[in-house]
Amino acid sequence: MTNDLTDIETGLEDISNLPFPVGVEYYRAPTPRQDVWDDDLRRVRAAGFRIIRSHSYWNWMEPRPGIYELDDFDRMFDLGAKHGLYIWLDMMLATHGACPEWLTREHQDLRVVNHRGERVAPHAGKAYPQGGVIHCYDHPAWREYGGGLIRHVVNRYKDRSNLLIWGLWDAIRMPSEWSDMSRGYPCYCEYTLARYAAWLRRNFSLEELNERFQRRYRRWEDVQPPRSYHSVVEMLLYRRFHFENLEDHLRWMVGEVKRIDSRHEVRAHGMWYPSPWDEQCARHVDSWGMSMPSNDLLTSRDPTTIADRSFIMDWARSIGRDGRWWNEEIYAGMHPGGAVWKKQSDPRETTALLWLSLINGAAGAMYWQYRPEYLSFESPGYNLVSYDGQPNSRLHATTRAIGQIANLRDHLPLQRPQGQVALVYHGPSHEIFTYDGENDRFVTDLRGTYRSLWKQGIAVDIVSPSMDWSGYRMVLLPNVALMDEPMRARILQTWEASPDTWLVAEGNFATYSQDGQSSYRPPEGLAELLGVRVADCSAVTEFDIERGENVLHTEYGVATATASFPYAVLEPSGSAETIARYGDESVGIRNSDRRFIWFGFTLTAGFGEAASPALLSGLLTELGIHQEAVASHPQVVPLTRRSKTGDWIVFLINLARMEVKTTIAFSSAGSIGRVHDLIAGRELSMSQGEVDVTLPAWDVGVLHCRD
Repeated sequence: MTNDLTDIETGLEDISNLPFPVGVEYYRAPTPRQDVWDDDLRRVRAAGFRIIRSHSYWNWMEPRPGIYELDDFDRMFDLGAKHGLYIWLDMMLATHGACPEWLTREHQDLRVVNHRGERVAPHAGKAYPQGGVIHCYDHPAWREYGGGLIRHVVNRYKDRSNLLIWGLWDAIRMPSEWSDMSRGYPCYCEYTLARYAAWLRRNFSLEELNERFQRRYRRWEDVQPPRSYHSVVEMLLYRRFHFENLEDHLRWMVGEVKRIDSRHEVRAHGMWYPSPWDEQCARHVDSWGMSMPSNDLLTSRDPTTIADRSFIMDWARSIGRDGRWWNEEIYAGMHPGGAVWKKQSDPRETTALLWLSLINGAAGAMYWQYRPEYLSFESPGYNLVSYDGQPNSRLHATTRAIGQIANLRDHLPLQRPQGQVALVYHGPSHEIFTYDGENDRFVTDLRGTYRSLWKQGIAVDIVSPSMDWSGYRMVLLPNVALMDEPMRARILQTWEASPDTWLVAEGNFATYSQDGQSSYRPPEGLAELLGVRVADCSAVTEFDIERGENVLHTEYGVATATASFPYAVLEPSGSAETIARYGDESVGIRNSDRRFIWFGFTLTAGFGEAASPALLSGLLTELGIHQEAVASHPQVVPLTRRSKTGDWIVFLINLARMEVKTTIAFSSAGSIGRVHDLIAGRELSMSQGEVDVTLPAWDVGVLHCRD
């Protein structure tokens, strides 16, 4: 492929004819300069992209009160139409772009107040060189002027033939989280405190609040929000208010758009890791999504790290309305660049994320971004092309992948049947870990279990207590530390109504009650039912490992730890039985009907951040959970989906740094008569339910299996 991309026919293709459209972020005002737009957009369209996205700042769009300067966006729509490109337009009221300077000048009390009572000062960051978020969403001026911008922009562009999507909230987070001064704490400005006080009075009497907080308040005026994460019980409630507050602000933005334009998709997105507010916010938009770095995945020491990206895709699919989600930002390059450059993404890392988006059922995918940022130390970084706009190897690889996906048109959209395994994400338990500085531990344990199942080609659904758990053979509950009523009700309902479903808890399970106090009798609300008490808590240390005291003996085999990990000593009672021991201590139990297991340690901590092979394979075997397709090569991951025709499609992800030859065996071989390689465009020879496939390094294969 050369750098001379040929001209194309202009004109807008019906987006419904594109079952998996791919786009790229292009304009974050004021870069890139307008004199390069025409040539760039010609190349964007020729590369196979069908959408360009603009992610621009409020202070750029409304530099004076009520005066909107949008000539550049008008031109973007015009040039997009000329080159057959749809427009995805973001309005950045609540993410890493600053509100107008005149707004914070006229309303000094609009600025966030941190937990120490200090107003956040103006600042900048790599993603927001023109100024970062310092404004609180609870100030009435935010909705007054922000609503004006939304209404003006929607009215201005709603009838444009190439308008595709309204982006309302990029990386939903509390306003305080964008400032180093806040250290992750919520806002404490007078408007937020007033909203919190009103929220408390709507939800609790003073007596109920005293009972929950274990306080002796006699006047509402004495009730103040906590200013330390060590105030666990009170912080859980204060942050719950903030999550509902985020939800309310998003609902307001969606309403402002929908009153004017009910035809176009409205969306928002989170990050490349789950957040406790994701699910409640996702239900208010037409689709959900995320952003994700691409570098240091396949090129890392453990290429299965890429499964962490698949995990968040499955989470987005679970919480998106009717399962609709986009991969909104595949970072096209290093994360980030700067004056001293980092390891650039391998082109195959960026295309692997594109393929995973398709495999996991995305409505489409977007890259971030086309050109370098130019104004900040994100430049060079995430870009698909070089400084001068000329294509590089990442753009060429992306063009190739887009073409290969387009050739699958007859099979798209893919059908993603319910998995055999459900993995539970629980926001309140995530909170408990975060307050104790163990956020990474919580996320790593969650993703580590997923990673091990993913590598075996076992379909996994990410679920929460608000979702139906029936129909799964196994429901895994990693570190469900806080037992609130929705979680307890879902566990009991599944236990009673789904006799074929096993529940497997890992690590910290129900040692905190609903209000955040340590349980007097963990597992909270389930101790008698399970027949277990927590006798003690401890950890295996590096010292223990050096002495050889790192072996767990379980019913499923021996698990040898390679790193330190915490565990609970579980004492069974009645007909419950011990199924795992560390020395003389019971660290795993099974209840009397054998359908509830609790390992007092996670399957991943201590075992290389992936599930212990002995424990996981034993559970899968006992439950009869199997792969539809099995690869003989350990670095090839087979992921099975259904074509829209009803046939099986098997995607093969090669994690190896070299070309590999592998044999693929099909568990339902009796119903498969022919296998066609959709990438190579040829029929494969099948013998005794197996086919041989050759895959280039870090590449993807696609097999169409027919009867």
